[in-house]
Amino acid sequence: MTTLTPRSAAAILAAFTVGFSAAAIADNDRNDGDRFSARLSGYNEVHFIAGVPALRGAISTQARGSFRAVIDDRAETIHYELSFEGLESDVTQSHIHFGQRNTVGGIVVWLCQTAGTPAPPAVAAATPQCGGPRANTVTGTITPAQVLTATGQGIDAGEFDEVVRAIRAGAAYANVHSTTFTPGEIRGHIERGDRGHHDRD
Repeated sequence: MTTLTPRSAAAILAAFTVGFSAAAIADNDRNDGDRFSARLSGYNEVHFIAGVPALRGAISTQARGSFRAVIDDRAETIHYELSFEGLESDVTQSHIHFGQRNTVGGIVVWLCQTAGTPAPPAVAAATPQCGGPRANTVTGTITPAQVLTATGQGIDAGEFDEVVRAIRAGAAYANVHSTTFTPGEIRGHIERGDRGHHDRD
């Protein structure tokens, strides 16, 4: 029978602690890699308007919001929470758009809808109501069936992996639209990590 000395016991404990810590750090890194968020503000808005210049922004509004998402690649789902408050008029809709900063991109996912502005029939049943009408928190789950075609941008309906790849590449933003600011009142670039509620981008 082998008897552990205090020194050997301490060495085993230290090795276990280091191994456990390394595993915990690796697990946290994986979790961080699946978590994304955005701070929504009118200052981040970019609108396409016919005429010169075609792109305009930002929007002066007291409204603010946040978007949080957790990607599960194996299950092919994105669980999300969208919050907004202080809109200058009633909310109409909200989406994830495929586009980098300071551009206008196509809608790839509807985050919420209203009676006056319903989501397309193909995704309406799975799209939650925005509520509000000027402040609310909405939760939902995105699946491949909810991905829409971004015309001319290379993402087709159902291409969940393409949307995930765009989010991870920093080429997606969340946008909340209102009756006063129909192209969007508050917007935020989706980035890796959890940036907290209602902070500016």
